[in-house]
Amino acid sequence: MEDDLFSITEVSRYLKIPKSTIYKLSQKGEIPSIKIGKQLRFRKSSIDKWITEKEAVSKVQPAKHKTKRILLIDDDQLVLRSIARFFKSQGYNVEVAQRAEEALGKIENSSFDLIITDIRMPGINGLEAIKRIRELNSRYNRPAVPEIIITGYIDTAAEQEAEKLGITDYLYKPFAITDVIKAVQEKLQLNVDLN
Repeated sequence: MEDDLFSITEVSRYLKIPKSTIYKLSQKGEIPSIKIGKQLRFRKSSIDKWITEKEAVSKVQPAKHKTKRILLIDDDQLVLRSIARFFKSQGYNVEVAQRAEEALGKIENSSFDLIITDIRMPGINGLEAIKRIRELNSRYNRPAVPEIIITGYIDTAAEQEAEKLGITDYLYKPFAITDVIKAVQEKLQLNVDLN
């Protein structure tokens, strides 16, 4: 039985994708094509095989982007709302806590991919919270979680303590949201690379 030959327009209609995409896929060799004169032609069997392969790959490949969970700890409502709203709009799952004690309760019940915390808060400060979060994660055999410190105060002693804890991302308020984005992306990328 003879295999049908399709023009680029017919393939476009058959696959319901633009002709320019069909052309690019044929140039890359993803969809086999033949040239008859100056015209590209596509065998129906080759197109059907390509569709079957694409469907099989999409079924076995895991999702490329797992929603990352961020725990944001700050006693400043404005900071909590603005950062949380921004990262939620970017597809992150964000939990907020106004006090370190509240954050520790959340850590007891769930795991996170990133911790962002203020240093100066009523009760337990941010650095002590990080120590306790690390202890809880260790107790529950969870992997280490990257941390970012945000603060409105220059405090050399706190910076030195953060450095001893291995915390390298330290952002001063008021900060540009682009600085926070960059720090978060670097930390989450680092986390992805480690796993």
